[in-house]
Amino acid sequence: MTDWFTRTRPVAWVLNLDAEEELAARRHYAPTQRLAAVVAVQRQRLVSGDPRTAGVPAGALLVQPGDLVVDEHTPPGAARGYEGRTWSPTPRALRLLERAGAEASWRVPLDVLRAVNARPFASNVRAPLALEAFAKDTAGDLDGALALLARPSAAGWLVRRTFGAAGRGRRRIASGRPDAAELAWLQASLALGPLVVEPWVAVLHETTVSGLVEAGGRVRVAAPCAQSTTRQGAWIATERVGAGELARSDDARLLEAAERAGVALAAAGYTGPFGIDAFHYRDADGRVRLNPLSEINARLTMDWAVAPSGIATGR
Repeated sequence: MTDWFTRTRPVAWVLNLDAEEELAARRHYAPTQRLAAVVAVQRQRLVSGDPRTAGVPAGALLVQPGDLVVDEHTPPGAARGYEGRTWSPTPRALRLLERAGAEASWRVPLDVLRAVNARPFASNVRAPLALEAFAKDTAGDLDGALALLARPSAAGWLVRRTFGAAGRGRRRIASGRPDAAELAWLQASLALGPLVVEPWVAVLHETTVSGLVEAGGRVRVAAPCAQSTTRQGAWIATERVGAGELARSDDARLLEAAERAGVALAAAGYTGPFGIDAFHYRDADGRVRLNPLSEINARLTMDWAVAPSGIATGR
């Protein structure tokens, strides 16, 4: 496995920010033109020299001067002699590296990669950490999903597909009986795997914690980062959280959640970088609550553009 903090030669990167789409597809995968355009814009935020990374030290970005970003347009053999790294070591990403002539330094068995990125995996890790936060439920068939959605919820329900990222693979559905379009979406989503259902809540601010599962099972985590997203959940920016910005109790719970996630990932056979998403929200009584673990991302995350030194040293 690669040493994520020591670079001895230039790196050839496959920034497959659509990795979850590939994991959901199971068969041969190719991104749509629309998704490819979205990914192309987002990955520039990880590249040294892009105007949107102004003010971020080059050494804190994934793609540094002299590196190469590999995609389907890269000429065969163009990355020969480079170290090969990916956002997520999916089959398509590894094939792109091989075609470009770079040897991948990070591999995870595909069945493990699918299992640990599936949303039910994160829900199981979250359950003992939730405390006063809302519950997440899993439905494996339409009857189960309809039963969950029929329960009262003032703001409705958020339904998430097994795989999804950056606001993809989720839908807000009102409490009660879904309409025809919603039923069609539920059925199509269930064909891809179980659904996770949770109350729709007013998110106040989002936090992420990044970490690393080493080959021997050791887990290292960095300090929390603040994350900004659109209302649909698409990523906008990630910044380090300043000292004192989080209550000490919340800080401790976030780090516990990240460490537990790392331990669960290691137990499942995963090694490599990961991150968790969390957020504060206002409940039905107006109280501010912490959802300590919304998702587990078993791959690189946007935190690695701003907080890799925290992972390298531990906290």
